[in-house]
Amino acid sequence: MPRKLFITIVALLNVAPLFAQFDFPAIGGRSAALGGVSVMLDDAMSTMSGNAMLASAEKASVGLGVRQEFLAQGMGYAMLGGVVPTGFGAASASVVHFGSSEYNEQNISLAYAIPIGKAVALSAVLHYLHSGTADPYYDPINRVTFSLSLGFCPSDELMIGFKAFNPVAVKADKPEEQRVPTLFCLGLSYRLVDGLLSVAEVEKRLDQQATLRFGLEYVFKESYFLRVGVNTFPVAYSFGFGMEFGGFGADLAAQIHNVLGLTPQLSLNYSF
Repeated sequence: MPRKLFITIVALLNVAPLFAQFDFPAIGGRSAALGGVSVMLDDAMSTMSGNAMLASAEKASVGLGVRQEFLAQGMGYAMLGGVVPTGFGAASASVVHFGSSEYNEQNISLAYAIPIGKAVALSAVLHYLHSGTADPYYDPINRVTFSLSLGFCPSDELMIGFKAFNPVAVKADKPEEQRVPTLFCLGLSYRLVDGLLSVAEVEKRLDQQATLRFGLEYVFKESYFLRVGVNTFPVAYSFGFGMEFGGFGADLAAQIHNVLGLTPQLSLNYSF
């Protein structure tokens, strides 16, 4: 099958109005370069997930990210998010947009993360999900659900994160509409040596097989980052580069699927 035709078919299957996916990937150059791991990250691009790790945020931050799935038209994501420390944890919010005027989905999230002792953190996230199409025959779909996240840091080297998205399995109004997916994610990060971080994550969506993600991040000169990663379902390889200067950070990544090709991601963030 020609590659362009295959991409077109996949795009149509994934944006059919009757089967709203509401399955938003982690947006951000750091996550993408590390194979898509997200549950234990604590940067501004983690606001969609509302990770418990954000409870330790010491500065306010804002982030902007874009992702173009397989470089296909109408398959782009954009995200804007922010984190504000409150003195006892942190509040965060994000807006994610997918698609085009022909078909689109949004995820608007509000979250709060709190520390529980010195090693544990907990967060709760409220998600408003919307999908719409330019075709007046189809009604917009609106859903409200939530997710919970738990973080555990037993040492300076080890960090463990867990997330449950839509654990109550919010259903559709009509039988032909797909329900909001329910997924669970468990991940960890471990600092192998000074300057070298390893990450691993397993995610299980109830209606799909589990996917494994692995990544390595190397920091040099305290401001530059090299990253590589892999995702097992679908199989994809990733790599990326990041830098931080005076509160400003930029991360660029590419994920490569052996059939569908390249998915680039770029994210910018600022802490103040």
